[in-house]
Amino acid sequence: MNAGREQLRPRVLLADADVPTRAGLRIVLEAGDLVIAGEAADATAAVRIAVEQRPDLALVAVELPGGGLEAIQRIAAEVPRTRLIVLTGHPGGAQLMEAVLAGAVGYLSRDTDSERLPAIMRGVLAGEVALPRRHSRTLVEALRGRSARRGLVRERTDAELTDREWEVLELLADDRATGEIAHRLGISVVTVRRHVSSLVGKLGVADRLAAIELVRSRSGD
Repeated sequence: MNAGREQLRPRVLLADADVPTRAGLRIVLEAGDLVIAGEAADATAAVRIAVEQRPDLALVAVELPGGGLEAIQRIAAEVPRTRLIVLTGHPGGAQLMEAVLAGAVGYLSRDTDSERLPAIMRGVLAGEVALPRRHSRTLVEALRGRSARRGLVRERTDAELTDREWEVLELLADDRATGEIAHRLGISVVTVRRHVSSLVGKLGVADRLAAIELVRSRSGD
């Protein structure tokens, strides 16, 4: 009887480097009749546990060592049934868009009322998107800007950039420094530089400044 009930309870993976934070989330979620399928302190462990346990949900901190968004991308690819929710201390338009593109169906600030989390989790399992209302307009505007920029670059070049290269280029055009881009995308500074070098070559421009100007310039100028 208890075993059957246990199987019906949603199973959640917690991925956050901060031990007290994980402990607090575990208490709240278990009190809300959810089961903790595993806990991870870095991206590698998060992906491994997700593949092994195949939880219903994964709550992943964007600041997770090794890259929270990279972990989300890998989990989305390897365990597509797992619903992914991002937990962030610095909510913002660009980061929100990157989280959605990575595969997240939820985006929560760390200051979200913890008592609401079980209901939010169950809503996501029911097909809802966990997105604070104040960020909805930001997401729409970011997606519109992204589409316009990509269209402009395609008009001017025949370059075939990867999704990650597009993301890096768009953040460069938003005046983001290398370190900030790395933080927002959940990747290393070295990886950002590698993507910049690659996209500069594909676009056939001299350097990153020329790549930025290509994105910012207007068609027909």
